Amino acid sequence: MIYGTKLLDTDSELFAAALTKTPVFVWSLDQLGVYYQVTTGIIVKYTPDHVQVYNENNTTISTWYSRETSEFSIAF
Repeated sequence: MIYGTKLLDTDSELFAAALTKTPVFVWSLDQLGVYYQVTTGIIVKYTPDHVQVYNENNTTISTWYSRETSEFSIAF
């Protein structure tokens, strides 16, 4: 768990975040096994394996992130 955030583990949590256009944090592990923030943005689509996120600073750029290697969370 990333301190100060709520992990989005289930499809329904990802769906709710996408539906409400809640900004999500995308996290990945570095070589030392420490999580770092990759980007912040809005979920556009998700599949069982990937999540597509529009970049918060440039909404014309979207990136697909693997659900296996990335974590998604919202601030609370």
